[in-house]
Amino acid sequence: MTGQRRRGVVTIEAKNKSAARVKANKILATLEAQAGGSEATLNELLTEWMHFQSRRGRSPTTLAGYQSIIDHYLELTLGSMKIRDLTPHLLDTLYGRCSADGKSPRTIRNIHNVLSAALNQAVRWGWLDKNPALLATLPEAAPLKMEAPSPDQAQALISACQEHDEVLGAFVFLAAVTGCRRGEVAALRWSSIQNGTLLVRESVYSVKGDAGLKATKSGRERVVHLDPVVQSWLASWERRCRQVAADWDVRLHPDSFIVSSRPDGSAFVHLNKMTHDVSRIANRLGLKSIHLHSLRHFAATELLAAGISARDAAEMLGHADPSLTLRVYAHATAERQVAAAAVLASALTPPEALAGR
Repeated sequence: MTGQRRRGVVTIEAKNKSAARVKANKILATLEAQAGGSEATLNELLTEWMHFQSRRGRSPTTLAGYQSIIDHYLELTLGSMKIRDLTPHLLDTLYGRCSADGKSPRTIRNIHNVLSAALNQAVRWGWLDKNPALLATLPEAAPLKMEAPSPDQAQALISACQEHDEVLGAFVFLAAVTGCRRGEVAALRWSSIQNGTLLVRESVYSVKGDAGLKATKSGRERVVHLDPVVQSWLASWERRCRQVAADWDVRLHPDSFIVSSRPDGSAFVHLNKMTHDVSRIANRLGLKSIHLHSLRHFAATELLAAGISARDAAEMLGHADPSLTLRVYAHATAERQVAAAAVLASALTPPEALAGR
């Protein structure tokens, strides 16, 4: 814990190398528990846990989210306490205080998830016998409801963005017809187009002014099939991009980004600017609740409403679990189904014998 290396020699008596290794591992576990263990404070555990998560290759956005929760909710409240002194009652008190301060149930659950994950790791390291967060009481979280724009609203937004700026228009159109996350749209390259499909294999992140490329949220590549209309649009957009590049006496390369503010497509767009511009245009159209991520909700809602299976929709959207797709978007498809029923009913006049009953 002090950063100073302490050396020691231990002689192990065992029948063979395998048995010696088992004894050696037990000794190392004991030493590690003594070096940190139950005497460590929560802040010390969280610091070590964040280093561990970074070494595991967690994405910059995920790490930033963890650190934000640690900085704003854990470090100043329970940070100085030794982890062996943490109890379910203390955690319930923290969650109750957060609730009284106006924090949403979802925020409190996010706090709990970070704290519980760190304490679980402490158990694996032998620093604790059990995780006190497992017995803490969490507030009931309301079902997550996503507001998705209608096809007319999505079309109006795309058209308005196109009028404002061609690059912005291309960005929101791709977001709407592929259902990709904003970072995934920004990371698409011309080489991503393969035989009428898009290979989604990376994503752009933006954290506190730092931006770069990382793996997709699920950590795996996926294939998004493109409609012939979208393929035709992409071919037209490529011709436009090649003409712009030629005007600037530069070349468009296979690894150039499909949507870029540079003539040669050598840099991805600024994510926060895209988000801000879309929100500003949506507000101007009277769509105050619609934002860039709403286009992903639009895609998901339309897929399910059209009868696409949850598994196929999840595959296209990059959800690891199809049940997540249904949980998040079931309300939206139900609303579309009610609207569809109203359309059918309005198209016909009930028979007089039944109408009078």
